[in-house]
Amino acid sequence: MGNKISLTEILMSNGKFYHAFEGLSIDMMDNVWKHDENIICVHPGWELLVGWLAIRESWVTIFQNTKVIKFNITNTKVRIFDSGNIGVVVCQENIESSVRQQDKIGIIATNIFERYENRWLLIHHQGSSISNYMVPNLTPQ
Repeated sequence: MGNKISLTEILMSNGKFYHAFEGLSIDMMDNVWKHDENIICVHPGWELLVGWLAIRESWVTIFQNTKVIKFNITNTKVRIFDSGNIGVVVCQENIESSVRQQDKIGIIATNIFERYENRWLLIHHQGSSISNYMVPNLTPQ
């Protein structure tokens, strides 16, 4: 039973990450990440970012340059490691965004969460573009 609760909690934290992203909200993004010098983020096409200050600045830049972004998350897989203290979510981000133009892109993302003070906080996000991406036939929720 405890494992199912943890999986649900991790999925909820993953949802909060995408909600912050869609909301283009640095305040919400502040609340989903662990503020630590050892956390990692790799945006598609970017260099490795290490530490909360560099990662936070990347989100500020993304949010300032994005008009609208919408996610439909599919193919989600969740695993728990380290005696229940680390949760890994691998998923497909089906994205509609408006940066310079209207785009539909696919990203495979790995989001790693650590249980810290009874919360699941993001410690690693890596997104990789899907080559030859075809928009899935998704029904709106």
